[in-house]
Amino acid sequence: MRTLVVLAGLTAFIGLAVPAQADPDNAAPNPDASFLAALDKAGITYGDGSLAVKVGKRACDMMNEGTPQVDVIKQVSSANSGFTVDGAAKFTMIAAGVYCPEHMGQAAATHEPAPASQPLAPNGLAPEPPPPPPPPPAASP
Repeated sequence: MRTLVVLAGLTAFIGLAVPAQADPDNAAPNPDASFLAALDKAGITYGDGSLAVKVGKRACDMMNEGTPQVDVIKQVSSANSGFTVDGAAKFTMIAAGVYCPEHMGQAAATHEPAPASQPLAPNGLAPEPPPPPPPPPAASP
């Protein structure tokens, strides 16, 4: 149930994140600077900008490898103790908007779980295994 709440919030956040990237006249010349500025605007604090950029790019790498966004969000949350799931969702969506816009609005349920990837942060945490797929809906008469 918590995942559904996060995904609902994520959908609302996507609507806010996409327009920020849609106007090339307002984009900073450097994607890393754009990413950090978007984090600042969203109220997401970070101690080391280069590490935040690294984690954001790794989140996109994982999505490019086929990891569903919901699993990337879980890993961002678990690998960074200061993040709530909601904060990790915002962080991941901002990263997607800047570094891999093709993953904006990706439906988590439409992708097969990807093989385990490297941790998002260099803290030694292994990625969580993906949850089992939901049972197929029952056919109604």
